[in-house]
Amino acid sequence: MQNLTLMHGGTVKRGMYGHIETGGRVFVEPGTHFQSMHVTGDLICANICGGTLVIDGSFQLPTGELKTGSLSGQGRILGEGSIRTARLDFKGLIRTEGDIVVKQTLKFTGLMEGQRWVAARQIDILGVVQAQTMLASNVTIRNMHPKVVPLEHVKWMVRASRVPMIICREANIHRCGCHLLQAYEAELREGSLVREAVCLTTLTMDQSSAAVLIQGGPKRKHVAGH
Repeated sequence: MQNLTLMHGGTVKRGMYGHIETGGRVFVEPGTHFQSMHVTGDLICANICGGTLVIDGSFQLPTGELKTGSLSGQGRILGEGSIRTARLDFKGLIRTEGDIVVKQTLKFTGLMEGQRWVAARQIDILGVVQAQTMLASNVTIRNMHPKVVPLEHVKWMVRASRVPMIICREANIHRCGCHLLQAYEAELREGSLVREAVCLTTLTMDQSSAAVLIQGGPKRKHVAGH
């Protein structure tokens, strides 16, 4: 199984590879398989499959699926395709219109928007998320403090997150709007607003957060905070 290095752009022909190292503008043909890949430029692909993928640049997925054992790094992931991976740990921007399905933990810092489904065993987001549906055992959404956000990103990083439907076992959401939240236990903080909360054990809210309709008979707790 061959390795391939393209540091000044080019095309990765369909085939089976060990390690792929890319820089510049690179196109990867559909059906390509790899054991590991490191992206440092601008990569465009559709329907590729591999083991470890590290992105330190721009990754475009116009259509189809990306399937990997793990996805990590920082930069941008853009397009209409879907992502399926065992582990995701990424910082920056993910603006995709397909689904993101992670077998284990999804850890993300930055802006994530456009997805139909975001599903994982555990979802931990620091920043802003705007997706249609989240499904996980544990969901944590926290907003970044403006003082730690680079000036060029302040306008979008101070926005509230919006996820119309969240289905999980435990939810801890900060500055997030939601139409329907289904959980055993939920905590709403920093101006979170839920139209309908279906909780079975405990629903905790600070003074700035609210649930319009509460079902499931949870124990309600009110804590300090804003």
